[in-house]
Amino acid sequence: MLVPHLAGVIDKDRLEKTKSFFDMNVKLAYTFSIYKETQLEINGGVQNIFNAYQSDFDKGALRDASYIYGPSLPRSYFAGLKISF
Repeated sequence: MLVPHLAGVIDKDRLEKTKSFFDMNVKLAYTFSIYKETQLEINGGVQNIFNAYQSDFDKGALRDASYIYGPSLPRSYFAGLKISF
């Protein structure tokens, strides 16, 4: 993918050829019956399993704030509970 990278941190505007990336998430859940029509769901998972994340962000006052590509978050883990009645 070609992404515009504007001057500031770099000397002049240019098109950067970025690495390819693949974003994949997984969520697993299990539901328990607690009482008659009340259920408890326990879930957990991983977002961005392969950690496809931009590694060359600009830094400082002259950075190009629009030079962003790929998934917005690095690998993240999550867990949750849900009660249904």
